Amino acid sequence: MSNNERTLISFDWALKTILRQKDNFDILEGFLSDLLGYQIKIIGLLESESNKDSEDDKFNRVDLKAQDSDGKEIIIEVQHDPEPDYLERVYYGAAKSLVNDMWEGYKYGKVKKIISVSIVYWGVLKKSYVVKGSMKFEDLVGDQEIKDVKDIFADYYFIQPKLFEDKIKTKLDEWVYLFKYSKVKGEIKATNMDKAQEKLDRLKMTERERLAYEEYQLNKTINEGVLQVREDKGIEKGKQKIIEAMRKKGMSDETIADVLKLAEEKINSK
Repeated sequence: MSNNERTLISFDWALKTILRQKDNFDILEGFLSDLLGYQIKIIGLLESESNKDSEDDKFNRVDLKAQDSDGKEIIIEVQHDPEPDYLERVYYGAAKSLVNDMWEGYKYGKVKKIISVSIVYWGVLKKSYVVKGSMKFEDLVGDQEIKDVKDIFADYYFIQPKLFEDKIKTKLDEWVYLFKYSKVKGEIKATNMDKAQEKLDRLKMTERERLAYEEYQLNKTINEGVLQVREDKGIEKGKQKIIEAMRKKGMSDETIADVLKLAEEKINSK
């Protein structure tokens, strides 16, 4: 694997902006095809309350709901902050998505399959950087799994980039590397990753898009700093970690001072 890399805009920002455009569905299709193991064709996006922007959503999570050519509904969420009841919320979100499309006289035979994909930046599920959860049926008498069941029950995928050890062996690993570093490796094998590299290239942004992206990154840095201060239980120690992180991102001392001020204001407001 080549060491050549290109830095791109973050995937969560892409979900919030350019991947909502039909011309860019090929990036989603490539990622989902490599994750699910079969060819995915996105036919459109679905509206939901979680798609709408809010002050918290600016750095907490990004949701995108899509429908594929087989009628399956796919929910993609990026979550940066630890959340104690996260699994419960993911389960609720899938259930609510199913129920919202039902109406009086609804034919149960038309029930749709939900695929929930969560990209989480902390260890919500330990051990592996990619985890799948799905419904299983077992014969409790014969002690064996029953497999001839209609494929209608929800599947849950959890990708945890921080647990990834940067050893790229599969197409999916290339996507996880992208989620972790906002970079792609020089040699590309993942489905449509070449298109992702082209379309997520920060240098191709308009000035307006670039300023919006930088504001988004700044807000996320502030939020991460607030969490770090709380976790460290020591304001000065937390501040130092924030400063180190921002200097690595090339921020000026003036910008760092502004971020620290905003972080302190956010902590004091809680």
